[in-house]
Amino acid sequence: MTATVVQHSTAIRLIQQLAIQNQDQLTGQLDISAPSGERWSLYFCVGRLIWATNHSHPVRSLRRQLNAYCPTFNFESLAVRESDRFVCWNYQVVWVLLKRNVLDKDTAIAIIEQTITDVLFDLFQQERREPLQFETVHHEALSILRMQIVAVNLKQAVKRAKLAFDEWRGAGFAQVSPNLIPVIRNLEGLQENVPAKAFEQLRKKVNGQRTLRELSVLTKIDITRLTKSLAPYIRKRWIDLVPGSEIPKPGLEPPQTPRGARPDPAHKRLIACVDDSPQLCEQLGKIIKSAGYEFISITDSVQALPILLEKRPQLIFLEQHH
Repeated sequence: MTATVVQHSTAIRLIQQLAIQNQDQLTGQLDISAPSGERWSLYFCVGRLIWATNHSHPVRSLRRQLNAYCPTFNFESLAVRESDRFVCWNYQVVWVLLKRNVLDKDTAIAIIEQTITDVLFDLFQQERREPLQFETVHHEALSILRMQIVAVNLKQAVKRAKLAFDEWRGAGFAQVSPNLIPVIRNLEGLQENVPAKAFEQLRKKVNGQRTLRELSVLTKIDITRLTKSLAPYIRKRWIDLVPGSEIPKPGLEPPQTPRGARPDPAHKRLIACVDDSPQLCEQLGKIIKSAGYEFISITDSVQALPILLEKRPQLIFLEQHH
């Protein structure tokens, strides 16, 4: 694995850097960082884009895309085992859902293309604020090829993102990130100046939990038009825009029980005994282990608390003093 670092400060340089990876037929990733701490990665296979991610909110972004393109899927039920088969978790999820037939090929491609568009949009916006640094990381080709769902044309991806950002900037939102969350600050002001039905809808949907992009998906309204409709309330400070935090990954898939084997109901259930009598601990241990539980004995009362805090047994037998 090799890495090359280059620093540029304009959108032209950003596009040039993408073109270089295309011409050099990069198989790996282009890591991009800004002085503010923001980080992105673009993934290539033989010079063509296959995925992109914003490291500040990859889980939130994936949930938004699944809500948009597969609205019947319950994101909270998502269970994908952690794997090192691909370096990016959210791409791995799309790949697994495709293999499980939760997503069809066209839907998976739409999610990939929109994710790349959103990341490039964010990069075009970020480079207007501060210089970006690029690091090229090469990966073993076979591992990338095995996971590739689609190779996206770089010029078309850049064109889509640039058109979206130009429309956004043309509406006066060049300094407004679509990843910000609108929060109602003056409920009374809104209620007095917005028709009752519209007010109820606004209060329900602008709940302080959804980004502008997520609201666009929820309402099925183009994000520029949606933000324009909120702009008068934002200018009056009835609604504020605040940074959105990342959401936790949904539960990971539990380890599978080998075929033909029964799950052990006592697996990882630990019972502890704290007593200064080794004989008593030994006898109790035989009984507990024969029932299929794990057992630890602690005969030194000074060490008892640290050990119990570390092991966290489900049940503790304590010596009784009279």
